[in-house]
Amino acid sequence: MNIWGTDMRVAAYTLGCKVNQYDTNAMVELLERAGFERVEFHEEADVYLVNTCTVTNTADKKSRNMIRRLHKNYPEAVICVCGCLAQRDSEGILEIEGASAVIGTEERSKIVQIVRECLTGKKIDGVCEIGNVFEEMPVSSAGELTRGHIKIQEGCNNFCSYCIIPYVRGRVRSRGADSILSEARALAARSVREIVLTGIHISSYGQDNGESLLNVLSDLNEIKGISRIRLGSLEPHILTREFLRELKNMEKVCPHFHVSLQSGSDGILMRMNRKYTSAQFLEYIANIREAYDKPAVTTDIIAGFPGETEGEFAETCTFVKECRFFRIHVFPYSEREGTPAASMECRVPMKVRRGRANQLIEIGERLEREYAEQFLGTVQTVLFEQETDDGLAEGYTERYLRVRAAGMPGTLQNVLLKKYKNGILYGEILK
Repeated sequence: MNIWGTDMRVAAYTLGCKVNQYDTNAMVELLERAGFERVEFHEEADVYLVNTCTVTNTADKKSRNMIRRLHKNYPEAVICVCGCLAQRDSEGILEIEGASAVIGTEERSKIVQIVRECLTGKKIDGVCEIGNVFEEMPVSSAGELTRGHIKIQEGCNNFCSYCIIPYVRGRVRSRGADSILSEARALAARSVREIVLTGIHISSYGQDNGESLLNVLSDLNEIKGISRIRLGSLEPHILTREFLRELKNMEKVCPHFHVSLQSGSDGILMRMNRKYTSAQFLEYIANIREAYDKPAVTTDIIAGFPGETEGEFAETCTFVKECRFFRIHVFPYSEREGTPAASMECRVPMKVRRGRANQLIEIGERLEREYAEQFLGTVQTVLFEQETDDGLAEGYTERYLRVRAAGMPGTLQNVLLKKYKNGILYGEILK
Protein backbone atom coordinates (compact mmCIF):
# COMPACT_ATOMS: atom_id res chain seq x y z
CA MET A 1 0.00 0.00 0.00
CA ASN A 2 1.32 3.44 -0.94
CA ILE A 3 1.09 5.75 2.09
CA TRP A 4 2.81 8.69 0.38
CA GLY A 5 0.13 9.81 -2.08
CA THR A 6 2.59 9.87 -4.97
CA ASP A 7 5.14 7.58 -6.56
CA MET A 8 8.29 7.48 -4.46
CA ARG A 9 11.64 5.90 -5.28
CA VAL A 10 14.36 4.59 -2.98
CA ALA A 11 17.94 3.55 -3.72
CA ALA A 12 20.53 2.11 -1.36
CA TYR A 13 24.30 1.88 -1.07
CA THR A 14 26.02 -0.51 1.32
CA LEU A 15 29.58 -0.33 2.61
CA GLY A 16 31.22 -3.14 4.55
CA CYS A 17 30.13 -6.65 5.40
CA LYS A 18 27.38 -9.09 4.40
CA VAL A 19 25.52 -8.26 7.61
CA ASN A 20 25.27 -4.66 6.43
CA GLN A 21 23.98 -5.85 3.06
CA TYR A 22 21.31 -7.90 4.81
CA ASP A 23 20.29 -4.93 6.97
CA THR A 24 20.06 -2.70 3.89
CA ASN A 25 17.81 -5.16 2.07
CA ALA A 26 15.59 -5.46 5.15
CA MET A 27 15.13 -1.68 5.41
CA VAL A 28 14.46 -1.33 1.70
CA GLU A 29 11.83 -4.08 1.89
CA LEU A 30 10.06 -2.17 4.67
CA LEU A 31 9.98 0.90 2.43
CA GLU A 32 8.76 -1.16 -0.52
CA ARG A 33 5.86 -2.48 1.56
CA ALA A 34 5.01 1.15 2.35
CA GLY A 35 4.78 1.95 -1.36
CA PHE A 36 8.31 2.84 -2.42
CA GLU A 37 9.80 1.55 -5.65
CA ARG A 38 13.40 0.35 -5.37
CA VAL A 39 15.68 1.65 -8.13
CA GLU A 40 19.37 1.18 -8.88
CA PHE A 41 21.74 3.38 -6.94
CA HIS A 42 22.90 5.26 -10.03
CA GLU A 43 19.31 6.30 -10.75
CA GLU A 44 17.51 9.35 -9.40
CA ALA A 45 15.48 8.65 -6.26
CA ASP A 46 13.53 10.54 -3.61
CA VAL A 47 15.29 8.74 -0.76
CA TYR A 48 18.79 7.27 -0.54
CA LEU A 49 19.95 4.90 2.17
CA VAL A 50 23.69 4.83 2.87
CA ASN A 51 24.53 1.92 5.17
CA THR A 52 27.95 2.75 6.58
CA CYS A 53 30.95 0.83 7.86
CA THR A 54 33.48 1.97 10.47
CA VAL A 55 35.84 -0.98 10.70
CA THR A 56 38.71 1.09 9.23
CA ASN A 57 39.57 4.74 8.59
CA THR A 58 39.14 4.04 4.88
CA ALA A 59 35.58 2.83 5.50
CA ASP A 60 34.81 6.02 7.44
CA LYS A 61 36.14 8.16 4.61
CA LYS A 62 34.21 6.26 1.94
CA SER A 63 31.00 6.58 3.94
CA ARG A 64 31.32 10.35 4.38
CA ASN A 65 32.35 10.89 0.76
CA MET A 66 29.29 8.97 -0.45
CA ILE A 67 26.96 11.25 1.53
CA ARG A 68 28.61 14.35 0.05
CA ARG A 69 28.51 12.93 -3.47
CA LEU A 70 24.83 12.07 -3.20
CA HIS A 71 23.93 15.53 -1.95
CA LYS A 72 25.92 17.15 -4.75
CA ASN A 73 24.19 15.04 -7.41
CA TYR A 74 20.69 15.01 -5.86
CA PRO A 75 20.39 18.09 -3.60
CA GLU A 76 16.62 17.63 -3.08
CA ALA A 77 16.81 13.98 -2.04
CA VAL A 78 16.44 12.66 1.49
CA ILE A 79 19.65 10.92 2.59
CA CYS A 80 19.29 8.47 5.48
CA VAL A 81 22.63 7.36 6.91
CA CYS A 82 22.54 4.01 8.69
CA GLY A 83 24.87 1.47 10.22
CA CYS A 84 28.06 1.36 12.23
CA LEU A 85 29.53 4.80 11.50
CA ALA A 86 26.13 6.37 12.17
CA GLN A 87 25.99 4.58 15.52
CA ARG A 88 29.51 5.71 16.38
CA ASP A 89 29.32 9.36 15.27
CA SER A 90 25.73 10.45 14.74
CA GLU A 91 26.46 14.11 15.50
CA GLY A 92 29.35 14.20 13.04
CA ILE A 93 27.25 12.60 10.32
CA LEU A 94 24.37 15.05 10.79
CA GLU A 95 26.84 17.92 10.38
CA ILE A 96 27.57 16.74 6.83
CA GLU A 97 25.58 18.84 4.38
CA GLY A 98 22.77 16.78 2.90
CA ALA A 99 22.45 14.19 5.67
CA SER A 100 18.74 14.08 6.56
CA ALA A 101 18.75 11.35 9.20
CA VAL A 102 21.01 8.96 11.06
CA ILE A 103 19.93 5.48 12.14
CA GLY A 104 22.47 3.35 13.93
CA THR A 105 22.50 -0.40 14.43
CA GLU A 106 19.28 -0.56 16.46
CA GLU A 107 15.63 0.27 15.69
CA ARG A 108 16.24 0.18 11.95
CA SER A 109 12.72 -1.20 11.68
CA LYS A 110 11.53 2.41 12.21
CA ILE A 111 12.91 3.40 8.81
CA VAL A 112 9.46 4.12 7.31
CA GLN A 113 8.52 6.47 10.17
CA ILE A 114 11.90 8.23 9.96
CA VAL A 115 11.67 8.69 6.19
CA ARG A 116 8.14 10.07 6.57
CA GLU A 117 9.42 12.73 8.98
CA CYS A 118 12.41 13.56 6.76
CA LEU A 119 10.11 14.15 3.80
CA THR A 120 8.44 16.95 5.80
CA GLY A 121 11.82 18.67 6.12
CA LYS A 122 12.82 17.43 9.57
CA LYS A 123 16.35 16.34 10.42
CA ILE A 124 16.30 13.17 12.51
CA ASP A 125 18.81 11.65 14.91
CA GLY A 126 17.43 8.13 15.25
CA VAL A 127 20.47 6.62 16.95
CA CYS A 128 19.58 5.00 20.26
CA GLU A 129 21.08 2.78 22.93
CA ILE A 130 21.64 -0.78 21.74
CA GLY A 131 19.29 -3.27 23.36
CA ASN A 132 19.70 -6.90 24.36
CA VAL A 133 17.14 -8.52 22.02
CA PHE A 134 17.67 -9.43 18.36
CA GLU A 135 15.84 -6.98 16.10
CA GLU A 136 13.66 -8.95 13.71
CA MET A 137 13.82 -7.62 10.15
CA PRO A 138 13.28 -10.65 7.86
CA VAL A 139 14.25 -10.44 4.20
CA SER A 140 11.86 -12.18 1.81
CA SER A 141 13.88 -11.55 -1.35
CA ALA A 142 17.40 -12.92 -1.76
CA GLY A 143 18.68 -10.05 -3.89
CA GLU A 144 20.63 -12.66 -5.86
CA LEU A 145 19.48 -15.31 -8.30
CA THR A 146 20.73 -18.35 -6.41
CA ARG A 147 22.07 -17.36 -2.99
CA GLY A 148 20.30 -15.96 0.05
CA HIS A 149 21.91 -14.60 3.21
CA ILE A 150 20.13 -15.13 6.52
CA LYS A 151 21.19 -13.08 9.52
CA ILE A 152 21.12 -15.30 12.60
CA GLN A 153 22.64 -13.07 15.26
CA GLU A 154 23.87 -9.60 16.09
CA GLY A 155 26.70 -8.24 18.24
CA CYS A 156 29.92 -9.56 19.76
CA ASN A 157 31.20 -10.09 23.31
CA ASN A 158 34.87 -10.70 22.48
CA PHE A 159 36.29 -7.16 22.55
CA CYS A 160 39.46 -7.83 20.58
CA SER A 161 41.78 -4.92 21.29
CA TYR A 162 41.74 -3.58 17.70
CA CYS A 163 38.02 -3.91 17.00
CA ILE A 164 35.32 -1.23 17.22
CA ILE A 165 32.46 -3.59 16.37
CA PRO A 166 31.34 -4.58 19.92
CA TYR A 167 30.98 -0.87 20.70
CA VAL A 168 28.81 -0.10 17.66
CA ARG A 169 26.92 -3.40 17.34
CA GLY A 170 26.45 -4.24 21.00
CA ARG A 171 26.48 -7.55 22.82
CA VAL A 172 25.44 -10.90 21.37
CA ARG A 173 21.74 -11.21 20.50
CA SER A 174 20.64 -14.44 18.81
CA ARG A 175 17.68 -14.83 16.49
CA GLY A 176 15.06 -17.44 17.30
CA ALA A 177 15.41 -20.71 15.40
CA ASP A 178 11.80 -20.66 14.16
CA SER A 179 12.33 -17.24 12.59
CA ILE A 180 15.50 -18.40 10.83
CA LEU A 181 13.78 -21.50 9.44
CA SER A 182 10.77 -19.49 8.31
CA GLU A 183 12.99 -17.15 6.31
CA ALA A 184 14.89 -20.09 4.81
CA ARG A 185 11.63 -21.71 3.66
CA ALA A 186 10.51 -18.42 2.11
CA LEU A 187 13.78 -18.18 0.18
CA ALA A 188 13.50 -21.80 -0.95
CA ALA A 189 10.01 -21.04 -2.26
CA ARG A 190 11.62 -18.33 -4.42
CA SER A 191 14.02 -20.90 -5.92
CA VAL A 192 17.05 -19.84 -3.87
CA ARG A 193 19.38 -22.85 -3.85
CA GLU A 194 22.07 -21.76 -1.40
CA ILE A 195 21.68 -20.33 2.11
CA VAL A 196 24.51 -18.41 3.78
CA LEU A 197 24.25 -17.95 7.54
CA THR A 198 25.65 -14.59 8.51
CA GLY A 199 26.04 -12.46 11.60
CA ILE A 200 28.60 -10.40 13.47
CA HIS A 201 29.83 -13.40 15.47
CA ILE A 202 27.89 -16.52 14.48
CA SER A 203 30.10 -18.78 16.60
CA SER A 204 28.36 -17.27 19.64
CA TYR A 205 24.88 -18.07 18.33
CA GLY A 206 22.64 -19.29 21.14
CA GLN A 207 24.75 -18.01 24.04
CA ASP A 208 21.96 -15.66 25.08
CA ASN A 209 18.78 -17.56 24.21
CA GLY A 210 19.64 -21.24 24.63
CA GLU A 211 19.38 -22.06 20.93
CA SER A 212 21.90 -24.36 19.23
CA LEU A 213 23.72 -23.60 16.00
CA LEU A 214 23.97 -27.31 15.23
CA ASN A 215 20.22 -27.77 15.73
CA VAL A 216 19.46 -24.86 13.41
CA LEU A 217 21.82 -26.28 10.78
CA SER A 218 20.23 -29.72 11.12
CA ASP A 219 16.76 -28.26 10.55
CA LEU A 220 17.97 -26.18 7.59
CA ASN A 221 19.48 -29.33 6.13
CA GLU A 222 15.96 -30.83 5.90
CA ILE A 223 14.38 -27.96 3.96
CA LYS A 224 13.37 -29.03 0.46
CA GLY A 225 14.69 -26.85 -2.35
CA ILE A 226 17.81 -25.79 -0.48
CA SER A 227 20.84 -27.53 -1.99
CA ARG A 228 23.64 -25.84 -0.05
CA ILE A 229 24.23 -24.28 3.34
CA ARG A 230 27.28 -22.10 3.79
CA LEU A 231 28.57 -20.76 7.10
CA GLY A 232 29.83 -17.21 7.53
CA SER A 233 32.96 -16.30 9.47
CA LEU A 234 33.73 -18.57 12.42
CA GLU A 235 35.92 -18.26 15.49
CA PRO A 236 38.44 -21.11 15.85
CA HIS A 237 37.19 -22.42 19.20
CA ILE A 238 33.92 -23.72 17.73
CA LEU A 239 35.75 -26.13 15.39
CA THR A 240 36.05 -29.05 17.76
CA ARG A 241 36.06 -32.64 16.55
CA GLU A 242 32.60 -33.11 18.06
CA PHE A 243 31.16 -30.06 16.29
CA LEU A 244 32.66 -31.07 12.96
CA ARG A 245 31.51 -34.68 13.35
CA GLU A 246 27.92 -33.44 13.68
CA LEU A 247 28.37 -31.00 10.81
CA LYS A 248 29.74 -33.69 8.50
CA ASN A 249 26.45 -35.60 8.85
CA MET A 250 24.61 -32.69 7.22
CA GLU A 251 25.23 -33.26 3.53
CA LYS A 252 24.11 -29.77 2.45
CA VAL A 253 26.71 -27.95 4.57
CA CYS A 254 29.56 -26.83 2.32
CA PRO A 255 33.18 -27.80 3.14
CA HIS A 256 34.11 -24.12 3.17
CA PHE A 257 35.22 -22.54 6.44
CA HIS A 258 36.22 -18.93 6.98
CA VAL A 259 38.17 -18.96 10.24
CA SER A 260 39.51 -15.67 11.63
CA LEU A 261 43.25 -15.82 12.41
CA GLN A 262 44.43 -12.15 12.40
CA SER A 263 48.08 -13.04 13.18
CA GLY A 264 50.35 -16.07 13.28
CA SER A 265 52.47 -14.63 16.09
CA ASP A 266 51.55 -15.59 19.65
CA GLY A 267 52.83 -12.26 20.95
CA ILE A 268 50.55 -10.34 18.60
CA LEU A 269 47.58 -12.64 19.29
CA MET A 270 47.95 -11.92 23.01
CA ARG A 271 48.06 -8.15 22.44
CA MET A 272 45.04 -8.45 20.16
CA ASN A 273 43.13 -10.21 22.96
CA ARG A 274 42.46 -13.18 20.70
CA LYS A 275 41.47 -16.28 22.67
CA TYR A 276 43.90 -18.84 21.20
CA THR A 277 47.55 -19.48 20.39
CA SER A 278 48.91 -20.31 16.95
CA ALA A 279 49.33 -23.95 18.04
CA GLN A 280 45.68 -24.14 19.11
CA PHE A 281 44.58 -22.54 15.83
CA LEU A 282 46.54 -25.17 13.91
CA GLU A 283 44.74 -27.91 15.86
CA TYR A 284 41.34 -26.48 14.89
CA ILE A 285 42.37 -26.39 11.22
CA ALA A 286 43.57 -29.99 11.53
CA ASN A 287 40.13 -30.91 12.88
CA ILE A 288 38.53 -29.50 9.73
CA ARG A 289 40.88 -31.45 7.47
CA GLU A 290 40.30 -34.60 9.47
CA ALA A 291 36.54 -34.30 8.93
CA TYR A 292 36.49 -33.13 5.28
CA ASP A 293 38.39 -33.96 2.10
CA LYS A 294 40.25 -30.92 0.76
CA PRO A 295 38.13 -28.35 2.62
CA ALA A 296 38.41 -24.70 1.62
CA VAL A 297 39.79 -22.79 4.61
CA THR A 298 39.95 -19.01 4.30
CA THR A 299 40.96 -16.37 6.83
CA ASP A 300 41.61 -12.73 7.75
CA ILE A 301 45.00 -11.24 8.63
CA ILE A 302 45.86 -7.81 10.05
CA ALA A 303 49.27 -6.51 8.97
CA GLY A 304 51.23 -4.00 11.04
CA PHE A 305 49.46 -4.27 14.39
CA PRO A 306 51.05 -1.95 17.00
CA GLY A 307 54.45 -3.24 18.04
CA GLU A 308 54.62 -5.90 15.31
CA THR A 309 58.32 -6.57 14.73
CA GLU A 310 59.90 -7.96 11.59
CA GLY A 311 60.28 -11.24 13.45
CA GLU A 312 56.61 -11.38 14.43
CA PHE A 313 55.56 -10.57 10.88
CA ALA A 314 57.84 -13.35 9.61
CA GLU A 315 56.12 -15.72 12.05
CA THR A 316 52.77 -14.81 10.50
CA CYS A 317 54.03 -15.39 6.95
CA THR A 318 55.42 -18.80 7.91
CA PHE A 319 52.25 -19.73 9.77
CA VAL A 320 49.98 -18.75 6.87
CA LYS A 321 51.93 -21.09 4.60
CA GLU A 322 51.75 -23.86 7.19
CA CYS A 323 47.96 -23.51 7.41
CA ARG A 324 47.67 -23.79 3.60
CA PHE A 325 44.73 -21.42 3.39
CA PHE A 326 42.70 -21.31 0.20
CA ARG A 327 42.36 -17.55 0.44
CA ILE A 328 43.39 -14.81 2.84
CA HIS A 329 41.82 -11.39 3.27
CA VAL A 330 44.53 -8.95 4.33
CA PHE A 331 44.04 -5.57 6.00
CA PRO A 332 46.69 -3.06 7.08
CA TYR A 333 46.01 -2.24 10.72
CA SER A 334 43.75 0.80 11.14
CA GLU A 335 43.49 2.66 14.46
CA ARG A 336 39.97 2.84 15.86
CA GLU A 337 39.55 5.53 18.49
CA GLY A 338 38.14 4.06 21.69
CA THR A 339 39.75 0.64 21.32
CA PRO A 340 42.68 -0.47 23.53
CA ALA A 341 44.97 -0.96 20.52
CA ALA A 342 44.57 2.68 19.47
CA SER A 343 46.53 3.78 22.54
CA MET A 344 49.26 1.14 22.27
CA GLU A 345 52.81 2.33 21.75
CA CYS A 346 55.21 1.47 18.92
CA ARG A 347 52.89 2.12 16.01
CA VAL A 348 54.08 0.60 12.77
CA PRO A 349 54.43 3.24 10.01
CA MET A 350 51.61 3.05 7.46
CA LYS A 351 54.09 2.50 4.64
CA VAL A 352 55.40 -0.58 6.46
CA ARG A 353 51.87 -1.83 7.18
CA ARG A 354 50.97 -1.62 3.51
CA GLY A 355 54.22 -3.28 2.48
CA ARG A 356 53.58 -6.18 4.84
CA ALA A 357 49.99 -6.43 3.63
CA ASN A 358 51.22 -6.68 0.04
CA GLN A 359 53.64 -9.47 0.99
CA LEU A 360 50.78 -11.41 2.57
CA ILE A 361 48.58 -10.82 -0.46
CA GLU A 362 51.30 -12.31 -2.68
CA ILE A 363 51.53 -15.36 -0.42
CA GLY A 364 47.74 -15.65 -0.53
CA GLU A 365 47.68 -15.57 -4.32
CA ARG A 366 50.18 -18.43 -4.48
CA LEU A 367 48.22 -20.46 -1.95
CA GLU A 368 44.97 -19.85 -3.83
CA ARG A 369 46.49 -21.08 -7.09
CA GLU A 370 47.93 -24.18 -5.39
CA TYR A 371 44.58 -25.00 -3.81
CA ALA A 372 42.55 -24.45 -6.99
CA GLU A 373 44.89 -26.35 -9.30
CA GLN A 374 44.54 -29.57 -7.30
CA PHE A 375 40.97 -29.77 -8.64
CA LEU A 376 41.99 -29.65 -12.32
CA GLY A 377 40.84 -32.81 -14.05
CA THR A 378 38.11 -33.41 -11.46
CA VAL A 379 34.34 -33.07 -11.81
CA GLN A 380 32.77 -30.51 -9.46
CA THR A 381 29.17 -29.43 -9.01
CA VAL A 382 28.78 -25.73 -9.79
CA LEU A 383 25.88 -23.49 -8.85
CA PHE A 384 25.81 -21.00 -11.72
CA GLU A 385 24.82 -17.46 -10.73
CA GLN A 386 25.26 -15.11 -13.67
CA GLU A 387 26.29 -14.71 -17.28
CA THR A 388 29.69 -13.21 -18.09
CA ASP A 389 30.88 -10.90 -20.85
CA ASP A 390 32.67 -13.77 -22.58
CA GLY A 391 29.39 -15.63 -23.17
CA LEU A 392 29.87 -18.13 -20.37
CA ALA A 393 28.12 -18.59 -17.04
CA GLU A 394 29.90 -18.10 -13.73
CA GLY A 395 29.27 -19.82 -10.45
CA TYR A 396 30.85 -21.52 -7.46
CA THR A 397 31.58 -25.02 -6.29
CA GLU A 398 30.68 -26.08 -2.75
CA ARG A 399 34.28 -25.15 -1.78
CA TYR A 400 33.72 -21.67 -3.21
CA LEU A 401 35.96 -22.15 -6.22
CA ARG A 402 34.97 -19.68 -8.93
CA VAL A 403 34.14 -21.47 -12.18
CA ARG A 404 33.17 -20.44 -15.70
CA ALA A 405 31.60 -22.76 -18.25
CA ALA A 406 28.77 -22.87 -20.80
CA GLY A 407 26.16 -23.32 -18.08
CA MET A 408 22.82 -21.73 -17.31
CA PRO A 409 22.42 -19.27 -14.40
CA GLY A 410 20.26 -20.64 -11.61
CA THR A 411 21.22 -24.27 -12.21
CA LEU A 412 23.46 -26.83 -10.52
CA GLN A 413 25.61 -28.62 -13.09
CA ASN A 414 28.56 -30.99 -13.09
CA VAL A 415 31.66 -29.44 -14.64
CA LEU A 416 34.96 -31.03 -15.66
CA LEU A 417 37.59 -28.47 -14.62
CA LYS A 418 40.26 -27.99 -17.29
CA LYS A 419 42.09 -24.68 -16.80
CA TYR A 420 42.95 -22.17 -14.08
CA LYS A 421 43.61 -18.54 -14.96
CA ASN A 422 43.54 -15.34 -12.91
CA GLY A 423 41.58 -16.81 -10.02
CA ILE A 424 39.02 -18.58 -12.19
CA LEU A 425 38.64 -22.25 -13.13
CA TYR A 426 37.31 -22.98 -16.61
CA GLY A 427 35.57 -26.20 -17.47
CA GLU A 428 33.21 -28.23 -19.61
CA ILE A 429 29.62 -29.07 -18.70
CA LEU A 430 29.01 -32.81 -18.44
CA LYS A 431 25.69 -33.87 -19.91
